[in-house]
Amino acid sequence: MAGEYLVASVFYFEADGITDKFVISVAGLGAKNNATKGVRGSGKSGKVVRQNLPGQAEYNNVTITMNYDGDESLHNWYKACSKDGEPRQWDDNRKAVSVVGYTQDKSTEVIRYNLKNCFPESYTGPEFDVTKNDPTTEKVEVSIEGYEIISKKNDVAG
Repeated sequence: MAGEYLVASVFYFEADGITDKFVISVAGLGAKNNATKGVRGSGKSGKVVRQNLPGQAEYNNVTITMNYDGDESLHNWYKACSKDGEPRQWDDNRKAVSVVGYTQDKSTEVIRYNLKNCFPESYTGPEFDVTKNDPTTEKVEVSIEGYEIISKKNDVAG
């Protein structure tokens, strides 16, 4: 429905073979264009000329928290990238990751974050605490090499 606000209960995680993960939160998505700083030269009069120019783009790590349902695919992905005592295999295990938001009735995609060339920098497994009523969660922090946000707001029938 047009103008409908999105809620976390209708966001899902996908990553090259890892699917059906219910997203609780996504944090950190963003980028920064680091400006160069310095003197470009001086003129006849000795006046120093400064000019900042765009430098290298830098992408933030993205932390995705999901409900834990007993599926070990996220933990296995982390382990495949970070086996102790062996050469790291993170480059061979990069994945395209998407977080996809749907309308409340879960029938229409509204927004998609496509994260490029990801590998997990950290994984936090479920915490078991009998004093809490919340579902158990797992969290993965992924390093990314770029992203795109695809809004389908105009595609949703109102």
